[in-house]
Amino acid sequence: MEMYAEYPTRTSQEEVYGSSSSSSSSSSYSSASVVPLSSSPEQRTGLQGTLYREHLQANGESSVARLMKIRQLRFTDIEWTQVEDRFDRLASSRNGTESVLKWSDFGFCIGMQKTPEIANEILRALRGRREYKSNITMHELHGFWHRMTDPCIHSRVQLCDRDMDGRVTEMDIKQIIQLSASANKLTITHEEAEEHAGLVMEVLDTDNRGYLEPYQLEILFKGSSAARSLSAIPYRNRQYQEPISKAEIIFRSYWRRGWIILFWLMVCIALFAWKFIQYRHRTAFQVMGYCLCTAKGAAETLKFNMAIILLPVCRNSITWLRKNRWINSIVPFNDNVNFHKLIAGGIVVGVILHGGTHLACDFPRISGSDRSIFRQTIASRFGYHQPSYLQILATTEVATGIAMVVLMSIAFSLATRWPRRQSPSLPRSVRRVTGYNTFWYSHHLFVFVYALLIVHSMFLFLTNNLTEKTTWMYIAIPVLLYAGERIFRAIRSGFYEVKILKAILYPGKLLSLKLHKAEGFSHKNGMYIFLQCPQISPFEWHPFSLTSGSRDDFLSVHIRTLGDWSYQLYSLFQEAILTGAKEYPKIYIDGPYGSASQDYIKYDILVLIGLGIGVTPFISIIKDIDDGVQKTQFDQVGSRECSITKGPLKTYLYWVTREQSSFEWFRDVLKEISKANRKQSAVIEMHNFLTSVHEEGNVRSALISAVQALHFAKNGIDILSQTPVWTHFARPNWFNVFSKLARTHGGAQIGVFYCGPSALARELERLCTKFSTKTNTRFVFHKENY
Repeated sequence: MEMYAEYPTRTSQEEVYGSSSSSSSSSSYSSASVVPLSSSPEQRTGLQGTLYREHLQANGESSVARLMKIRQLRFTDIEWTQVEDRFDRLASSRNGTESVLKWSDFGFCIGMQKTPEIANEILRALRGRREYKSNITMHELHGFWHRMTDPCIHSRVQLCDRDMDGRVTEMDIKQIIQLSASANKLTITHEEAEEHAGLVMEVLDTDNRGYLEPYQLEILFKGSSAARSLSAIPYRNRQYQEPISKAEIIFRSYWRRGWIILFWLMVCIALFAWKFIQYRHRTAFQVMGYCLCTAKGAAETLKFNMAIILLPVCRNSITWLRKNRWINSIVPFNDNVNFHKLIAGGIVVGVILHGGTHLACDFPRISGSDRSIFRQTIASRFGYHQPSYLQILATTEVATGIAMVVLMSIAFSLATRWPRRQSPSLPRSVRRVTGYNTFWYSHHLFVFVYALLIVHSMFLFLTNNLTEKTTWMYIAIPVLLYAGERIFRAIRSGFYEVKILKAILYPGKLLSLKLHKAEGFSHKNGMYIFLQCPQISPFEWHPFSLTSGSRDDFLSVHIRTLGDWSYQLYSLFQEAILTGAKEYPKIYIDGPYGSASQDYIKYDILVLIGLGIGVTPFISIIKDIDDGVQKTQFDQVGSRECSITKGPLKTYLYWVTREQSSFEWFRDVLKEISKANRKQSAVIEMHNFLTSVHEEGNVRSALISAVQALHFAKNGIDILSQTPVWTHFARPNWFNVFSKLARTHGGAQIGVFYCGPSALARELERLCTKFSTKTNTRFVFHKENY
């Protein structure tokens, strides 16, 4: 829960998924499945034999042979009709007879415009020894298309033969690896490319001829594609049970939110009705009618909502209340921000009803009423002088009311989605004065709003009775509670001495801070803290997930630069690190505070899904689970009494990121947990997904996929993440993921925790409901909300 560095939803789905992957890839649960590399089992020795035997043991030879026919390497996902349409748009006439396409437009025409280098290599391979830099006719293009879509894989490996001599050398393979890496936005050094090419030659060139023939690469590509496909086929033949209905699932998922919202609505309606009826029997009703009743009813709901809107942002109180299991089981503390927004919506409705009826109905009726009726009813409230409309607007109560509406309008509008995130759809002049900082400062106008509210409530037209001026009664306790929290936070942030033990800069402009853990500071996994840097601003506090486990003797946070404040913080530490400064910039912390991720302890099976920097709230969780497992096993081996709190029996981590360099952020953690998993039963299963790479089965990523499988089988290290955690290509196929989980853990209750953009959250929640109703496995969805 790194709050997306400045605000949780600032990272867009496009930023996480990237744009080069056109379709979802299927999730695979095998670490690595590699290909059969020679024609008969007896001939397979060394690494070949080991890989082949492992592959057969995992999947079965018949399955491999069958799937070789099902899934072949693909050049593109567009149809021939689209190719024809692009040709017609780009082609020009030659000598006034036949239309031709420039060779440089070939990539766009076949749907590979984003990887022109690969498209040129394909064209070179298709034309063989002929000059490939010449114009292309429709007839030639149609022939190329048939060869590209031919089920035979032979044409797909021709692009590796750069010299067109029927021999693929180690240098050819190295060049294609580098070309494929560039097409997939991967970073592979010359040394790594040489190592990978050497590995391919080591495995395939059994006769030490110094070159490969195309049929040998065909075997490599076929087997790699088939092995990838085995776990990708959706499980469609299972006879699903229907233990519970969709209505019951929805009730179980939303009943806590439902009763809170229903209770809130009932209180608002009751207050409105009480005040409406009360003023229906007042003498002022003869002048203003039901407009007065409506305005006063809305005013009563406004008092209530202005009081309780502060409660959801009293973070210390909420964190303390979370500790009580009974309260936590009936109150949806994870939705505190959403409830805060809901109450703000209620205030908007109340302001429109209260202020609108006063301005449009009550005040005109007062100034334009019959003088005799005015004298008999409310004249004493106005000093026996019937005021004009402008004179009413100039009174203290109306002026303070209008001022409050203006201040609340500013705060409300700048807190909406587009201004807060500086949406590109806004005019450039508007974007300059919006953003998180503007949202943060404008939100603190509430101090003046509450001051004006007190003044406004003391000057009422229709009563001098102090017992009817009840605004202070509504807001006194919430305001004192919130003020006490802010004072407590200020004192506590200065109490904890924050010593920065280490600061590391990672690719992607990510700053990692390792902080001294003060004595008495205690936190649970999944919690977050607020950071302040006085060199940037003495007022701004920004939330970040703790990536250190509760058992660690230090605190750590990872901060991605996604906004003004985080960028300035990164720049300050970058300057300090590069100049070798003796001291880092001063940092204050406040917290810790509870979050939705803390509920992970309730489940035996966990699914943690993080997009990009959204993986941060789950790092401390998997570290603590791993530490707990190791300590439990140590206690059992040492015959000591085990007092470890019961934790999840199985945890799945899915990390989806756009950039390969992101894996460096938590490389040490992934290596440590993978190493521990090899020594014990795999309690934690981790999956990386890199969306900059074309989906598995695409010719542009085929060689990378094959080399990845070979290297993993030999060294146990993934070439993309440089960890023992396998990296899948493109987006996960979440349907297949949930289908696999439902089969593996039939009848279990699985906690699904997600941190990332809202678009995917809706899809995941829909899948949780779908599989909970169609299988006997129940999925419970949780999303981080800040």
